[in-house]
Amino acid sequence: MKQHPQTPKKPQHKKNAYKPRYVKPKKPVGPIIVIAIILVLAGIGVGIYLLSNSGEKPTRTSKNSVKVQVPKFVGQPVNQELKEASLKYGNIIYGGFPICASDTVNILQNTAYYSAYSEKRRNPLWVAYRLDCATGTNQLHRPGGFAPDNRTKARIRSKIYKNTGYDRGHMCPNSAIALRYGRKAQLETFVMSNVVPQKPALNRHVWERLERLEEAYSNKYENVWVITGPIFDDHIELMKKQVEIPDAFFKILLDEQDNKVRALAFILPQDVTGKESLTDFLTSIDEIERRTGLNFLEPMTDLYEDKLEAEITSMWVD
Repeated sequence: MKQHPQTPKKPQHKKNAYKPRYVKPKKPVGPIIVIAIILVLAGIGVGIYLLSNSGEKPTRTSKNSVKVQVPKFVGQPVNQELKEASLKYGNIIYGGFPICASDTVNILQNTAYYSAYSEKRRNPLWVAYRLDCATGTNQLHRPGGFAPDNRTKARIRSKIYKNTGYDRGHMCPNSAIALRYGRKAQLETFVMSNVVPQKPALNRHVWERLERLEEAYSNKYENVWVITGPIFDDHIELMKKQVEIPDAFFKILLDEQDNKVRALAFILPQDVTGKESLTDFLTSIDEIERRTGLNFLEPMTDLYEDKLEAEITSMWVD
């Protein structure tokens, strides 16, 4: 504790500075200073307690200010094989093609995305694309309709969806692709090999919000990779005896920074109300693999792949 000076010294001041008059106190102020310090420390303690209970970690940035620390990027190390697998397909699919153990698929390459089409189910089993940072909004007009994909044997036509109660659900999105890749890429999202039956409450509300989220993340983190597709259970239900109706859908978002990768995984059932929060559908990649039979990120080092795929993470906020 600083002691009260017995003989005051003349204060040193800069030229033209204000010179306060020194007044010698009549009584010692040592106890008053002690009480003041105790009160200040108590106030700081209360502030730190309140901040710590809010879930934020305080860090001091100056003598009189406290800054709330934002959670840092947490991911798993990226190995060379994983990088090479991504680059092999134009860096559009993170980690290369997902492995389908139970279905024979036809790999379809498009300008902005790849898909694995199942002739048996007449659905894509997975679709993969990358969204880069983009400014502005899509100015391209929405195409007038969906075209059959002549690269498939099924050549499903758009009209079979009429009066079924199902929407034509994009797996690779229209607007985000149009803004980043142009008209040709946009038209390729309107082929029927990119379409699955989705109930309106899912397609027009929850799924749309999830597409907006991945766009927002791509603008914030420079780029985001997406792998998405349908989930089928053992009970087969066909739409007009042609297209199998999925029971749910998955979506995996991947973000790489400083040689580390993190993931967000979702499973969305068909029977949503449309009012749910996206956080209600967070899951792990392991659970998606269990329900689809797909194997993701196979070239990744096993130790780090196991950790990444087992996690159920919260939304990215850093």
